[in-house]
Amino acid sequence: MKKIFLIFTFLIINVLFSGNAYAGINEPGVTFIGECDGAFNHYHKKHIKKSLKLIKEKKTNFVLYASCDSGRYSYAYNEGKDLEKLHKKTYKKCMKYSKKNTGGKECYLYAVNEKIVWKYDYAKASAALETKMAETKMLKEKNAKMDKKPGRFFEDQPDINDDYQIHFIYMLTASDKDNELDINGKIEEYADTINALVEKYSKKTKGSSGAKKYKYDYRKDGKLDVTFIRLDKKRNELHKHINNNYRGYLWLNGFNNPKKVYFTFADVTSTDGGEGGVGMASMFLKNKYNKNKSDMLRTAVHEMHHAMGGGYACVPGMNKKAHFSSGQDTPVKQMFFGKAYVHDVEGCPKGEDSVYLAPTSKDPYDPFKLICLNDWGKYNHKKLVELREKQLSDLKKGKWNYRNGGSGCKFNYWDRGNSGVMKLFNNEEANKAYN
Repeated sequence: MKKIFLIFTFLIINVLFSGNAYAGINEPGVTFIGECDGAFNHYHKKHIKKSLKLIKEKKTNFVLYASCDSGRYSYAYNEGKDLEKLHKKTYKKCMKYSKKNTGGKECYLYAVNEKIVWKYDYAKASAALETKMAETKMLKEKNAKMDKKPGRFFEDQPDINDDYQIHFIYMLTASDKDNELDINGKIEEYADTINALVEKYSKKTKGSSGAKKYKYDYRKDGKLDVTFIRLDKKRNELHKHINNNYRGYLWLNGFNNPKKVYFTFADVTSTDGGEGGVGMASMFLKNKYNKNKSDMLRTAVHEMHHAMGGGYACVPGMNKKAHFSSGQDTPVKQMFFGKAYVHDVEGCPKGEDSVYLAPTSKDPYDPFKLICLNDWGKYNHKKLVELREKQLSDLKKGKWNYRNGGSGCKFNYWDRGNSGVMKLFNNEEANKAYN
């Protein structure tokens, strides 16, 4: 009897937490979908319009499946006679789109023929949330036990000075394998190679003040300070551009010192090879473009430059997307040396003057102050002023615009409903970004 009870209990748990691939087939959505509802309603009316006559004559059927994640959405629709096949086909199609647009968020039935069947049900939504929270808790506890290893640090260690610093992080999602890059010397190796590249190219750049290196965050024992982070979400629960969520996690967990750049080697999949802005940057090691280590590390220097605010629009040859118009087909352009590093354009920041480089320039700039706080001081080049004014105008009109002259600030949010401007994160906004 005891054995039968244990088997029954196991089966129940397995049903709750197995994540059945077809959980949403013929299953109407019950969660609150907020901003997504208007879009789903619009596409339902748009796509069903041509089929209404056949539907009323019962000669065809129409179904629409959808997924919603904090305003981001995916949907798919089909029509045909066989409803059973139609549901399976459309659900599968929706999940394919969901992987691209909403991080694999589960698709549910939104409409059958003319009827919208997605109805918010507080009790059912709460039950689903409780099940999800239980699953997350189990996985988190399991990972916590496995992740405790000698030499690993889960917090930023005490600083040896109060200077500007690059702090390195090894990050995994809840579903990723731990390859121990923070404790097997790999991240130290990557950091050393990054600085070797910076030293080499800063020295050879025409007009530079000489060789420089990035200022790194070291522990009191003289070793590179590397923090281990495992998120409490699986990869498919996060945005396809993972920094959209991850920046909120960093802020909420104290990685928000304005005198630090948080540079992450993320052992996760992503559509990006690397991505960054002022305050933080990440390399996504499982991206296909990072299989070649030397190219990956040049891209890391590239992302580090975005964390310095570059490429600034006033730099000769720089386009509106903060990259060289001529592309990045050479190491110099890929890593933002050349004119991005040294130029003689008045009122325009140059790479070698970043406060994060040593030796520190006589008149350095702080990218956080410029981009995140929108305090540009002497940097009044015409292109920068125009872009700052355009950003302010666009945001006030309700048009999204996160650039004010260089790369965006990763710890800013759009205070859309109130002031209409970009503001520095608070915990509430950071929580929205992560969750």
